Amino acid sequence: MEIRISKIARRCFGCNRPFEHKEEVYSVVRYGDNGFVREDYAREHWSSEKAKDAFSMWITRYHDPRVAQQEPPEHYSPLRKLFYEAVESNDRSELAKAYLAAQLLRRQKVFRLLKEADSPEGEMRLELFEDRLGNRLIEVRDPELAYAELEAGRIALIQCLAELEHPPEESRKEATGHAESAETS
Repeated sequence: MEIRISKIARRCFGCNRPFEHKEEVYSVVRYGDNGFVREDYAREHWSSEKAKDAFSMWITRYHDPRVAQQEPPEHYSPLRKLFYEAVESNDRSELAKAYLAAQLLRRQKVFRLLKEADSPEGEMRLELFEDRLGNRLIEVRDPELAYAELEAGRIALIQCLAELEHPPEESRKEATGHAESAETS
């Protein structure tokens, strides 16, 4: 038996009001005549009674695709953000991070390798990638990095990704302090 559950609705099942971006949505799945049926409710139309005969119930956030299209693609991918920061540098450690990030993005099918070549001077390899999300071409330099440089780049890349996903405690306090002062003013 194949189980199919629809994506989140754009409107409340109870009142037909469109959901707002990042609004909390209550979702239930029931077993109906033709299989599973999903119902999504706004907070004001939700009650625990609606979950009584449900197969499953959860709370999620609605992400409006129109708002998402306005955000730069780097906003959703810390790896892409780090890549674009590092690729412009001439520092070998930053080039190592950019090279490794490009290879990871290629494996994720975000980047597509178009061409590999040696530079005219013959001192480094160049790889030309197409960024499928940003619809642009990127040249990545590989100045024949040593294994130790690649390993240091890998460690630095992992640390940067960890910091972006879980900011240090001071950054969180500053961010919440700025948010609190903005709310009070």
